[in-house]
Amino acid sequence: MAQIEVKNLTFSYPETNGKVCLDNISISINKGDFILICGKSGCGKTTLLRQLKPCIAPRGKSEGQILYNRQDIRKLDEKDQATKIGYVMQNPEHQIVTDKVWHELAFGLENLGVKTNEIRARVSEIAEYFGITDWYFEKTDKLSGGQKQLLNLASVMVMDPEVLVLDEPTSQLDPIAAEQFLDVIKKLNEELGITIILSEHRTDSVFKRADQVILMYRGRILSAGKPEKVIKTDMDCDLEKIMPMSARIFKNFDESDVIPLSVSEARKQMKYLNKSFSILPDTKKDNIEDPAIICRNVWARYEKKEKDILKGLNISVNKGEIFAILGGNGTGKSTLLKVLRGSLRPIRGKVKAKGTIGMLPQDVQTLFRKETVKEELENVPENIIKSMELKGILERHPYDISGGEQQKVALARVLAADPDILLLDEPTKAIDNIYKETLGKMLRSLSDKGKTIIIVSHDLDFCGEYVDKCGLLATGDILCVNNYREFFSNNRFYTTTVSKITRDVIENAVKPEDLL
Repeated sequence: MAQIEVKNLTFSYPETNGKVCLDNISISINKGDFILICGKSGCGKTTLLRQLKPCIAPRGKSEGQILYNRQDIRKLDEKDQATKIGYVMQNPEHQIVTDKVWHELAFGLENLGVKTNEIRARVSEIAEYFGITDWYFEKTDKLSGGQKQLLNLASVMVMDPEVLVLDEPTSQLDPIAAEQFLDVIKKLNEELGITIILSEHRTDSVFKRADQVILMYRGRILSAGKPEKVIKTDMDCDLEKIMPMSARIFKNFDESDVIPLSVSEARKQMKYLNKSFSILPDTKKDNIEDPAIICRNVWARYEKKEKDILKGLNISVNKGEIFAILGGNGTGKSTLLKVLRGSLRPIRGKVKAKGTIGMLPQDVQTLFRKETVKEELENVPENIIKSMELKGILERHPYDISGGEQQKVALARVLAADPDILLLDEPTKAIDNIYKETLGKMLRSLSDKGKTIIIVSHDLDFCGEYVDKCGLLATGDILCVNNYREFFSNNRFYTTTVSKITRDVIENAVKPEDLL
C-alpha cells in the first residue's frame, strides 16, 4: 500500500492569472522509499513539497488529491501534521526559533504538551543519535551553517515522523558537511525506515543514494523511476546538465548501457572506456598586477568579548579578476565579505578598495522590500531580466518564488547598480546547472569589462570552471592562493568530489586509465 499518493494534482498561485505551477502531477510513494525530486529552478519542486505539509502549503487554486495512508492529507489534524510529516527547509536560519540548542530540540514537544520527563528522555536520545551533545548548551546563533541544518533535522526527528520532506537542505553547506548531512539522511532511511522525499540540485551526491528519481520540467513530471532509468530519458542538453557529472560524461562518450551514478562507479568503468577527450577552450586569464581590493593584516570579530574570526588575514585581488574564497562552514568567509564591503569594521589592519562595491548577501531575502518581483526589478535593465529568465514571475511576491528564482532576482538588483567590485556570497546556491552556466558566462563577461568579482562558494564545480584564482580560508587567514588549476590539484582532500574527476578528464584531457 502506498504511504503517499498524489493524484492529478494541479496548482496555480493567485497572482499568475491561472497559469499552473503544478500540472496534473501523479506520484505514488511507498513507506521507506528514498525519493529524489530534481529539475530546473522554478519547475515546481518546492511548491510540490510544500503541498505534502498542509500547514505550510502555499495559497492558491488546487485541484486533485493527496492521500496519506489513504486519508486526505488536508484533513489530518494539526498534531498528526506536526508529528507524522517532518519538513526541513532550504535555509537553516528560517527554521530555528529559539536561542539554545537544547531548547530548539525540545520546542516542538513542548508545544504538543508532552510531559517534561518524556521531553528530556527524547531530546537526550536524539542528541546522542545525531552526535550533537557537545554543543547541547550552545547558542543557536553561534552555530555554523552545517550545525544549524543538522540541528533542524534533529529537531524534526525528535517528533518521531514517518515521512521526512527536505527542500534542498544542502544548498548552504560546504561539500564535506553536505556529504555528512546526506549520509545522516540515508542512515535515517535505512535504519529507521523513514520515508525520505528530497529535492536537490546537487544530484552528484544524491543520485547514488536514491531509490526513485522524479525529474520535473515546467510543472510536469518528465520522467520517474529508478535513477538508471531517469538518466537514460531523452532530454534536451539543458536538462542533461541537471544529471550527475559522471553520468553525463559516460552518456556522451560511452556506448555501453551501464551509466555510472558515482565517482567510484565511474573510476571502475573507465578501464573499459577507450575514448579520447578534447580540451575545453580556456577562457580564463592571468591578470596583470593591478590590485582593486587589498586586505593587510586584518583581524575581525563581531563582539568585543568573542573570539577573533579573521586573524591577520591578507588578500589582494586584481582588477578584472574572478577570485573564489573557499572553505568549510563557519571559517569566516561571509565575515570577510562584510569586512571588504565595509559593513563590519576590522579591529586591526587595513582594507583598501578602488571603486564602488556591490554585494549579494547569503540570505537574499534581506534585499526584498516590495510586494512583487516586478517592483523589485523596477530599475533593472531589460536585458538582465531576460537573460535571467525572470519575465514569467514578475507578478509574484518575492517570498513566494523558489529559492533559485529569489537568488536570480537579488543578483539582478545588485548588477543593475553597475558596481566596480562585486562581492557574491554563495551566488549558485539553490540554482540549477542550467542557470549556473548562464551566470558563469555573465561573470566572465563582466570580468572582461574590468569588473572585479570575489565569490564565496561551496560550489567547487562552478569555481573550477569560471574563476581565475582560488584561496582557501582556514584558521582566520587566506591560505593556498593559486590559479584554479594548481588549487584543485594541490588541495586534494578538500576538493575530493565528483568535480575532481570531471576536471581531470575534461580540463586536463588526461587519459581515463591515468586516473585509476
